[in-house]
Amino acid sequence: MKFTSSSEELKLYCDELIKYSDYVAIDTEFIRVNTYYPKLCLLQLAFKKQKIKKILIIDVFEKKIEFQPFINLLKNKKIIKVFHAGRQDCEIFLNLFNLLPENIFDTQVGAMVCGIGDQESYENLVFNFLKIRIDKSFQFTDWSKRPLSKLQIDYASNDVNYLCDIYEHQKKLLDKLNRNEWIIEENNKLTKRETYNHNLISIYKKIKINKNTKNKDLILDLIDFREKIAKKFNIPRNHVIRDSKLVNFVKQLPKNFDDIKEISLFSKNEFNDLYNKKIFTMIKNFPLKTTQIDNLVPKAINEKLMDIIILLKILLKIKSAKYAVPTRLIASNQDLEDLILEKNNNIPALKGWRWDVFGKDAIKLRNGEIAIYRSKKGLELLDINQ
Repeated sequence: MKFTSSSEELKLYCDELIKYSDYVAIDTEFIRVNTYYPKLCLLQLAFKKQKIKKILIIDVFEKKIEFQPFINLLKNKKIIKVFHAGRQDCEIFLNLFNLLPENIFDTQVGAMVCGIGDQESYENLVFNFLKIRIDKSFQFTDWSKRPLSKLQIDYASNDVNYLCDIYEHQKKLLDKLNRNEWIIEENNKLTKRETYNHNLISIYKKIKINKNTKNKDLILDLIDFREKIAKKFNIPRNHVIRDSKLVNFVKQLPKNFDDIKEISLFSKNEFNDLYNKKIFTMIKNFPLKTTQIDNLVPKAINEKLMDIIILLKILLKIKSAKYAVPTRLIASNQDLEDLILEKNNNIPALKGWRWDVFGKDAIKLRNGEIAIYRSKKGLELLDINQ
């Protein structure tokens, strides 16, 4: 294992990796306390050269590193980039380099596809496959503080050291289960930019909003505006406008510019000075420009359709048991609701490998073409038309 902040070492390492390996294990250590975007502190890389592991840890915090060799590696489609729960790592690369890695393999996703738990931790997978207990006491350490101790560096090294072995074990399992198409489809999501877009509806759902609150469309507009400011200044969204302040502001709905100034919506005074006029314009144009939030946020399913939801959940459990994978990997609650509302155009559960595993029978069950019955073997499906 080598610990360095040398751009030349990074270049030599990437050149050697491309020559001797078809994959690289990648991890990052970062901080995300008072910023919108995570701030990279360490970059850890590992591969095997003739069965011998080569590990490089780059100290990048406030260092001038020439990243181009690493960027070229990320873009190289012939090299598989192995992560564990890699979404935040990929988000860092998207923010730093304006690109996402090509050809990703996420071992947390791989564990689900192989039938090894649901969102398994790296620590659990290391023990599951290698019977090794690793120290995770530095998981929440401040990686921006220098100098780093030997224990911290060893911890960072282990995050890619065993990742190589986990990947190789999972590849063998996936071949045995004939699920390589599954893992490719799942991991491809991490290579799409839209995966990392902020989802306004998800943010909206996390805010405590009374169902009888008026002007909910304006809340969505303000959430969107807040998100843009948070990104622009690289600060957490609640450092722009707190959730509670946002909801109360919409409840009061100021009538004029002086009222807006008095309320002081933003958490920082300079933001009030910069953006109060923009807020006033948004209110003035509302409700002429509405996002129709009630149509975007799904309403509760009525009682008549709840019976079908229950049947679909039973079918989902049957399929989950048959393939030994978590139910959430096959279909979400939103998928089931869209199924009974016959919104078939863009339901993940009706695409790719999920169609064969679940979607085909889910449609038949919804349409009354198959039934679920209990046999000596347990719950089974019966084709009514036969």
